[in-house]
Amino acid sequence: MPDFIPPADPAKIIWLTNLKTKIAGYATALGITAARVTQIIAWCDDLITSINAAAQAKLDWLSASAAQVTQEKTSLAGLRGEIALWKPQPGMNSATEADLKIVGTSTPFNPDTYKAVITSAEAFSGYVRLKFQKGGVHSVNFYWRLKGQTVWQFLSRDTNSPYDDHNPLAVAGVPEVREYIAFGVVNDVQIGQPSDIKNVTFGG
Repeated sequence: MPDFIPPADPAKIIWLTNLKTKIAGYATALGITAARVTQIIAWCDDLITSINAAAQAKLDWLSASAAQVTQEKTSLAGLRGEIALWKPQPGMNSATEADLKIVGTSTPFNPDTYKAVITSAEAFSGYVRLKFQKGGVHSVNFYWRLKGQTVWQFLSRDTNSPYDDHNPLAVAGVPEVREYIAFGVVNDVQIGQPSDIKNVTFGG
């Protein structure tokens, strides 16, 4: 049978709030001591606080990440304009360019050949952690499937490594092998080639 505890955080808060509010009324009938009632309520309160704190941290991170993207556009546009003014100056030479690191040495970014990189996939209690490298893109789209399936399902988009997949087991209590791939995203458009597939056994 499915787990009686909802897997999604919003539903979990409703479940915890209902339990902590009503449990004292059933204490006598269920043989629960006053000390245990106090502990049950504390467990509920502590988890609700933790869930809310994590949700707020995620919102703060998303806001900070969006602010970073905006500031990068402003700052880098200004710096590129300034550097363009230096290049024709009589005092500019290759040594100065090298010292200021304002001369390109790498291959230009190609959105068609870009390949995303998932550096690791590791199972923990309740979630799978995916670490990745952006390599010049703005964010990464993750897809997943159970081993043996052929269709990839969109999982999430993330900007900073790591990403934690909190999806529950397909069958409660039955470990499963998950496969993950990623694509780069630039200006909200998915680009390039898929990453290599990462496999991980998730036990819930």
